[in-house]
Amino acid sequence: MNKVIKVYKLNDRTQYEDEIEYWKDIDPEEKLSILQDLREQYIYFFKKQKLYNESRKRLRRFYKITQLL
Repeated sequence: MNKVIKVYKLNDRTQYEDEIEYWKDIDPEEKLSILQDLREQYIYFFKKQKLYNESRKRLRRFYKITQLL
């Protein structure tokens, strides 16, 4: 995929259309990868590591219980 840089004015409606087309064209694995990168940045910048670790523990516990059922 070729990367293209476009410059838009703030009130340019084509920016939104181009953005929608961009996200439509990306395969699902790449979307998930981008989402994970954004999550990691959020956790790092807003110092949410402790909450993130706690939620992972709960998720693992939930996963184990559902496996047993």
